[in-house]
Amino acid sequence: MSVFDADISIAQAQVEIVNRLRIHTEMVARLLADPSTLPPDFSTFLEDIGNAYLDIADEVNRRTLGLQGAYRSSFGSN
Repeated sequence: MSVFDADISIAQAQVEIVNRLRIHTEMVARLLADPSTLPPDFSTFLEDIGNAYLDIADEVNRRTLGLQGAYRSSFGSN
């Protein structure tokens, strides 16, 4: 199963993303165990990754709120 498979469900994609995040977290923890091996710009690298995830979250929120607004316009609010 790949997150790029056309037949993957949202729930399956979320599980796959969480699994990969766990692997990445473990990789970073191993790198942090020996700070002498860290490149000088490693914190900037991690910050860039974090910002990319925040951008994705903002886009998801924008789309979700847009869908909620469209639903309310079509069917009225409860």
